[in-house]
Amino acid sequence: MKLIQIRLMLYLLSIYQRSGGVSALIGISTSRKNGMWFSTALNQEGKLVACAFSDRSRREVERALDNSLPRKLDRERRKRGSRESFRALIDFYRGKGKKANSKLVDLSSVSAFRRDVYRVLCEIPLGKVTTYGAIAQRLGGKRYARAVGTAVATNPLPLIVPCHRVVPSSLKVGNYGMCGRKPSTGGYMKRMLLEREGVKFQGEKVDRQSIWTPN
Repeated sequence: MKLIQIRLMLYLLSIYQRSGGVSALIGISTSRKNGMWFSTALNQEGKLVACAFSDRSRREVERALDNSLPRKLDRERRKRGSRESFRALIDFYRGKGKKANSKLVDLSSVSAFRRDVYRVLCEIPLGKVTTYGAIAQRLGGKRYARAVGTAVATNPLPLIVPCHRVVPSSLKVGNYGMCGRKPSTGGYMKRMLLEREGVKFQGEKVDRQSIWTPN
């Protein structure tokens, strides 16, 4: 998380410098829909740099969003945010989100390797999952499995970049980060999201017919 924060700060500093000294402003918007809280952070170009969702409270979801952004940064709380961003978040939450719109998001703040991981995540078809090991193989070999796991765990755009579609080699659901909870307790949400998207389960494990392998 700290690495993402540092790189995002450097990216926003570059915006500050290009703008001739005007302080970079992140617009943060939060909305409640069907009992869930959704929050987005947009840069000056109107692109998503971070988002969060929570079944607890506005405070929890905004705290999670703030934690993914640099501390020394101008923020503007808005009553209304980008309709397209919120619609995309809600669609993914409902199990209808297929692929992130590259024009909607800005991942320039993360490393080239993590962008490669996130591109693979966005290729996973609706109703399918893949494993950390399979992504590592796609990107160069099993030795990258831990780095893939770190990239997935620190995804700044949950739902939009569907990190919930990655499972361990055991094919169990595994960990999932939820606002205000330890990753080890978020499996209930991950399974719910996957089942909504059409992923099949056999007991605690994903059915092999729902496995997708990156080419």
